[in-house]
Amino acid sequence: RFAPNPDGALHLGNAKTAIICDAYRRQYRGKLILRFDDTDPKVKVPEKRFYKWIKEDLKWLGIKWNREIVASKRLKIYYKHAEKLLKMEKAYVCVCDDLWKRMRDNNEECPCRNLDVKKQVKRWKKMFRGFKEGEAVLRIKTNLHHPNPALRDWAAFRIVNKSKHPLNKAKVWPLFNFASAIDDHLLSITTIIRGQEHATNEDKQKFL
Repeated sequence: RFAPNPDGALHLGNAKTAIICDAYRRQYRGKLILRFDDTDPKVKVPEKRFYKWIKEDLKWLGIKWNREIVASKRLKIYYKHAEKLLKMEKAYVCVCDDLWKRMRDNNEECPCRNLDVKKQVKRWKKMFRGFKEGEAVLRIKTNLHHPNPALRDWAAFRIVNKSKHPLNKAKVWPLFNFASAIDDHLLSITTIIRGQEHATNEDKQKFL
């Protein structure tokens, strides 16, 4: 899969990645999925024109894709899997803010981590109607003693009060690693080309 964020036009770096993805598709007679990674409605905000520009540039490069996915149109799928993880006690809704960071760094559980499932689901629903931006996040339960603090109970969903997204004005949004991991699983992605700077992201996604 090739997963550009349509917050800008293709540059040489991600164009190179697209070319390599297409080469793998041709060599192994596989399928290339174009997945617009557009679930950041606040910082790296997509623009409508770039969805079109990216596809035009890929065609100019001679790249063919078999399926097109727009992540921001799949929020209900991500919500479904978040609820499943809550009910499996593999995720929790955290309201600790700065307290959580201090506890994480000391390998300690925050007070939210082991609340019962009913309370977790109630908090999850409150993220859509009740909590405001910055008041709650959904976290994936991992190993609180992992040597890399970034991999300890990482955030999977957050609240954005005023979405700047051109296609969706939702309030609750999946973070990059959650949406990517769910889609890669559901779409049966076998090969991902990424730079070394994504090593921690790769570990998070593999865990999920």
